[in-house]
Amino acid sequence: MKKIIAGAFALSLCVVSCKKETKAESSVSNDTLATVTPKDSVITPKTDSVATTPSSASGTMNIITKNVDKYPHDIKFFEDKGITERLKKLVGAQYDEMVKNFNVEGPISSENGIYKLTGCKQHDCPGYATSIYYDSKNDNLNVSIDKDGNISDFNEKGKITGTEKSEKK
Repeated sequence: MKKIIAGAFALSLCVVSCKKETKAESSVSNDTLATVTPKDSVITPKTDSVATTPSSASGTMNIITKNVDKYPHDIKFFEDKGITERLKKLVGAQYDEMVKNFNVEGPISSENGIYKLTGCKQHDCPGYATSIYYDSKNDNLNVSIDKDGNISDFNEKGKITGTEKSEKK
């Protein structure tokens, strides 16, 4: 009888330890796997050899599409190389002034695949305000800069339609 109880106890310990091993194995990410050799119990990291491809122009816009309701400053919007290159090309000489005066920000908003970022000059929002629009369906970027009521529009691939509603937000 004692042998049966001892056997059952040993079997239950084995089942519990096997379950713990399974959970431990499943918590290891696929990025870095570890190989354990029972002989010498050495753990050797293994890394995947997935080739990385340069992101396309639309791939750089993930900083906009993946960050709705976040503020441009919090996501370091103007530090993203892809967006910086496109904005510099689009607004040209006005880029530095635009970034300098993008102080008071609104969160990134989205409506029907059109994303909007707004910023204006601290203590002088009516004097200098910028709106950046991104149409994710057409990979099109537009910028509107309002300097004391003089509005300059910059359109990468044509004016994004449907921004009238979002301009009021």
